[in-house]
Amino acid sequence: MAERRSDRDAASPAKPIRDGPLRGLRLVWTRSFGMTKPRSPKPSRSLPQRRRRARAEFFRGSLKASAAPESQNALQIKAQNLVQLPPLLCTKKAHARLCLHVLYAGCRFWMQVVLVMRQLFPFLMASLLIAGPLLAEDADEFVMVPAVIIDADRPAAIEAGSAALAEYVSGLVATMERAEGLPALTLALVQDDALLLSKGFGLADIESGRPVLPDHTLFRIGSVSKTFTWTAVMMLAERGLLDLDVDVNNYLINVQVREAFNAPVTLRDLMHHRAGFEDSMQLFTVADDDPRSLSELLAAHQPKRVFPPGARTIYSNWGSALAAQVVEDVSGLSYGDFLQQEILDPLGMNDTTWTSPRQMDEATRARLATGYKRSQGAFDLQDFMQIGAYWPAGGMASTATDMARWMRLHLNNGELDGVRLLDETTHQAMWTRAFNDRPEAADVAHGFQDRPYRGVRALGHGGGTAAYLTQMVMVPELDLGIFLSYNSAHSTLPFRFMPDLIIDHVVDHRWQPLLAGADEATADALSELAGTYLNNRRVFSSFAAVFGLMGTVTVTAVNDQAIVVSAGGQSTYLQRVTEDVFEGAGGQRWAFVRDDRGRVVALADDWGVHTAERVGWFGHPNTLFIALTLAAFLALTSTLGAWRNYGLGQSGGFASRMAGAGVLVGVAAQALLLAAIIALIISLADFDIGRMPEFYPPAAMLWTHYAGWVVAAVGALMLIAQWPTWSGSGWGLLRRLHFLVFTLATLFLSVMLWHWRIIGAPVV
Repeated sequence: MAERRSDRDAASPAKPIRDGPLRGLRLVWTRSFGMTKPRSPKPSRSLPQRRRRARAEFFRGSLKASAAPESQNALQIKAQNLVQLPPLLCTKKAHARLCLHVLYAGCRFWMQVVLVMRQLFPFLMASLLIAGPLLAEDADEFVMVPAVIIDADRPAAIEAGSAALAEYVSGLVATMERAEGLPALTLALVQDDALLLSKGFGLADIESGRPVLPDHTLFRIGSVSKTFTWTAVMMLAERGLLDLDVDVNNYLINVQVREAFNAPVTLRDLMHHRAGFEDSMQLFTVADDDPRSLSELLAAHQPKRVFPPGARTIYSNWGSALAAQVVEDVSGLSYGDFLQQEILDPLGMNDTTWTSPRQMDEATRARLATGYKRSQGAFDLQDFMQIGAYWPAGGMASTATDMARWMRLHLNNGELDGVRLLDETTHQAMWTRAFNDRPEAADVAHGFQDRPYRGVRALGHGGGTAAYLTQMVMVPELDLGIFLSYNSAHSTLPFRFMPDLIIDHVVDHRWQPLLAGADEATADALSELAGTYLNNRRVFSSFAAVFGLMGTVTVTAVNDQAIVVSAGGQSTYLQRVTEDVFEGAGGQRWAFVRDDRGRVVALADDWGVHTAERVGWFGHPNTLFIALTLAAFLALTSTLGAWRNYGLGQSGGFASRMAGAGVLVGVAAQALLLAAIIALIISLADFDIGRMPEFYPPAAMLWTHYAGWVVAAVGALMLIAQWPTWSGSGWGLLRRLHFLVFTLATLFLSVMLWHWRIIGAPVV
């Protein structure tokens, strides 16, 4: 009988294996997860015994192959049915070593992802967020410098001759302009109600060789434009048309701020960036030729309120534009007309415009300094940033001499050359802080950044667009005003430090390094301050929340009088000034914010318009990276396990098929998400703010969003598959535990994707 069956089998032609794109997948499925019942060794033998027997038979057959050529095909088939991996993978120890290597490689991969994102993110946000203190500048400010204790009793200033000061500033600017490789820079210096110095450096246009003329060449001033909005608000308040402490909705016609926290948003909240709005990228998706009015855009792009009014300082471009809409609705004039008729014309600021570069007439465009970006040591043209009707938040352009007049107006408490825009009392109120929770550190005074520096008070604003950085600083005690602007955003050093160096020269300050060593014994005194903080100036309610991952600030206690603040791969050493205020050698002061119970909950930066919220392990960005790494690692080990079990025949019924399906879809989902993330990183690497209206959101954001939903759905399926896995799959204990851990890792990753709004929120 056995012979007849053998003869029949030999005579029957073998069924051909169907070719096709799923052939390989079908083979892996059937041989790894037990979809069919291939011939297998006796079930009494354990899996290790079967493997050892198969390997022994294979090698014995190899030695006899020359003597028995007819057995060669059978040996080849058996070799294929083992595991088509290098021989080292056939042992448990080697498999474990491989898994460790894979885990190490995965961690290295995500570390590289973090580094790449941290390099890309400042450029992205520097282009998107047209504030003075941009995140890009925040990254550059973390320089390891020794701290210095400021003597509060030293003289406020030491007199310096005007000629000597002008000569010093000229040399300083020329040196920094050359050292940083800036194409062009314009500067104005005022003191004692007079223009002390106005000068241009470099070339406004490299190709044509056009020089910079301080009274002719236009530079885009970015968020310095907001100071005109806040001045307009104070002018209307002085006329009795506005009350800064009532609901702003009382003055708005076509847009209303949504209710939240049982507290209305007031103009005073808006002026101090304490309305509690999340950040928004949609401002930068509006083309300059977009026909929508400001009120229409404000209604369409209203951000979510994430903090109660007054609770946190969060810089808001949307809130600033809303204030301009209030001016428009209350005055009866368009904001542009009010600006021209009530401010620019009376002050004689004839070289200041809010027209975007794409809409300027030919003569005006010829006066604008060309914007550049640094690329491999050379300068390439940078597309102009577009914000359409949002221009009151950062779309103006001006000359150095015009901005000198603007500084003189404010240093004179609202009056310039006999023209008074604000009563002296009103202007003093404007430069008074409405919130007093950090008087010894930086904050905002009705729209003007207000920071203590070297024993004096520095007020002003900074601005940044895609290719321009601008800084305006005024020191009332010294009757000194400094304005500078340049046309390439690749270096923030002049933006950050040039005004401070000029002030240092005027007050005759000499840096006195004081860098104490670390002391673990006394560092515990500041342990309540140590931790991880996440910048509050970010998106909370859409996919763009994930970009906030790179806004991490880490505080480490050095001893009982010093801390180190780290971000963007750089660190700053800060010395204690008061209980919650710390100062660095550059004069920058950081302050910790406490809640009603005295717990440290946030950190305020040295610009006064940003706070970073303290986060625990769940909200830490590294938790997301760990979840991604763990899920990807388990997906890979599941794949290796399936590969290792390839061809080792296993009986499998419905339970085994369900368990195998759970593993396979889990692996596929992780691979899909990883591919989408890589595509997103690549798309951000080619990011250009000038193409934001047509670029955002990039397709990779949508892919990552959908891939995240796939992972969440697959996690639910894997959870369902646990029942057949443990009830009747026939899998070994370690294999079932591995699948359980893989399932839990996928579910935890889904929670992290939800927390960071990759899923569960709109893409835009």
